Amino acid sequence: MSENNLPLISVIIPSYNEEKRIARCLDSVLAQTYNNIEIICVDDNSEDSTFKIICDYAEKNPNIKALKNPSKGVSSARNYGMENARGKYLGFVDSDDFIQPQMYEFLLRAAEENGLDMAVCRYEKTESFIKKDFDYNCRECLCDEFISMTDDSFVLENELTVSSVCTKLISKEYFFSCGRFDSYRIGEDTVVNSKLWTESRRIRLVDLPLYCYFTNTDSVSYTDAWSEKWYDLIVTRFISYDNFKNYVSDIPSSFYLERGMKLILSYRLSIKGTENEVRFKGKIKSLFKKYYKSFLKNKNISALNKLAVTLFFYFPFIYRLYRKKLDNTI
Repeated sequence: MSENNLPLISVIIPSYNEEKRIARCLDSVLAQTYNNIEIICVDDNSEDSTFKIICDYAEKNPNIKALKNPSKGVSSARNYGMENARGKYLGFVDSDDFIQPQMYEFLLRAAEENGLDMAVCRYEKTESFIKKDFDYNCRECLCDEFISMTDDSFVLENELTVSSVCTKLISKEYFFSCGRFDSYRIGEDTVVNSKLWTESRRIRLVDLPLYCYFTNTDSVSYTDAWSEKWYDLIVTRFISYDNFKNYVSDIPSSFYLERGMKLILSYRLSIKGTENEVRFKGKIKSLFKKYYKSFLKNKNISALNKLAVTLFFYFPFIYRLYRKKLDNTI
């Protein structure tokens, strides 16, 4: 790449009530070894000092843009950031996470040298920032190598490489050809990534853990578990299944189909006796009926799982006993 013609990268950071961690996030992006970057921070009406911290950084760093997108959610914030992005490529970082210094240098190198629509990296889960140096390593990949139909532990350690937009550098032109983030309250990443993976074959992996995912047990996704927004999680799994049916491998579509059916069982148990049971009972039955035949016919889903989902759905008291026994053994 000519140093006189370096592509601009637009890094979009949505934020909400992250005063304790936003500075660490911004520092990690500012410390990139590739420096032709604009940082677009979109605050979603934080109730703490998050936006003030962002504004203070913007005053000292002209490549930081501080924007407000009040109370519209992370999908809307990301879309707003994209609309204001000037870069050839888009990157995304969540405000409680951080990145290694070489992340965008390596992802851009992969994209430019190979004419990619999207370059992908691995990630690591962490509670503290440790700066690391890496040797560049780029190779071809398919997303099914990061997920499994049988090993849940493997999935927990790898799935974000597939489903998170933050582990990627994406051509802005390509992203806009695939659409925008839909306004789901959870699972929005999975849907947009299912489109990004399936509509291009010009994707490669930088086989390094360059994105640092902060394991925050105080976050909304932990403390509000099984609130009404988790219905969106079920819906996004089935949408991802539908999108991945066009992929070169049938493993991803099978994976999200199975996840959707199992989530139906968990969600139905969790909302029993609540207002959400009345609101979502019919919707859940409709989803189950819509995808049940495909679930039974899918050759990648085990006979045992097919039997268990069928039995637990039609005889929910058995599932309640099963969950109670499982919880008592943990």
